[in-house]
Amino acid sequence: MKLILLKCVTDMVKETIELESEEDTRSLARSLTSLLAPGHVLLLSGDLGAGKTTLTRYLCQELGIDQGQVASPTFTVIHEYHGGRIPVAHVDLYRLGPGADVMDLGLYEYLERGFLVIMEWAEFMTEALEYPTVKVHLKLLPDGTRLAQLEISSS
Repeated sequence: MKLILLKCVTDMVKETIELESEEDTRSLARSLTSLLAPGHVLLLSGDLGAGKTTLTRYLCQELGIDQGQVASPTFTVIHEYHGGRIPVAHVDLYRLGPGADVMDLGLYEYLERGFLVIMEWAEFMTEALEYPTVKVHLKLLPDGTRLAQLEISSS
């Protein structure tokens, strides 16, 4: 895992990390779990096959959740995972498409109940969330490596 850029903008940190292997993705998940807590939101974006669900699987594993439970919730929209140190609501906005209204999904109730919300296809979301947020945009490069562009908000 190679850090490419570190930049602080007021209360936001932006980093780009090169993920050359699956172990790098696992290391990124390990690092992210130290930033995430109950009532936080992880917004994942990127093209099909960029690694959003794989990163979610490793994050859940790092939280003590059986990664065998973790699957893309494309058709159900939300999966709940329990058994780790933080319950996780895994959301996929792909089927809802651009302009998805997360208010209709009950995400605020998950956040108020102490879940970590991990949202795939976050670029389809219409409104900003008033909760601590980490954004990760994954990009698959032609050589098979990935770039993870992170924005970490302290609010």
